[in-house]
Amino acid sequence: MNQSELQKLVDSTLEGMEGFAVEVSLSASNDIKVLADLLEGHISIAQIKTISRAIASALGEQSEDYAIEVSSPGMFSPFTVEAQFRKNIGREVVIKLKDGLKANGKMTACDSQVLTLERTERVAKLVGKGKVDQIVQTQIPLEELSSITLDFKF
Repeated sequence: MNQSELQKLVDSTLEGMEGFAVEVSLSASNDIKVLADLLEGHISIAQIKTISRAIASALGEQSEDYAIEVSSPGMFSPFTVEAQFRKNIGREVVIKLKDGLKANGKMTACDSQVLTLERTERVAKLVGKGKVDQIVQTQIPLEELSSITLDFKF
């Protein structure tokens, strides 16, 4: 099995689950690593087993020569594929820009070029003393992103 065949097998298996591959790799030492997720909700252990068994079945008797690792990308892993961005619209995220700046807020939109981040800022009142909360939307070109992860508050 080569990388292309592995990718096709994983993609076809995930298609039936309404899922997507975050990473599919095959090393020279026959280590297979698959990170997968669902378009809605979270991937279950049963679904991970299904993917693993599909790979082992396709390898046949050669499966003993491979180390197969299938898992979800993990809640603190940076987004790497477009489907992760789409799945997490409406959720709180932390972004790091290539220039070193960091911001957090709700990702309200994302296309192939721009991400829209909504956050609340304290600004001075127009009349009188004090500050008020104001919702600010910022559009960030994806090419300026260094990483983006979900923002979990415990």
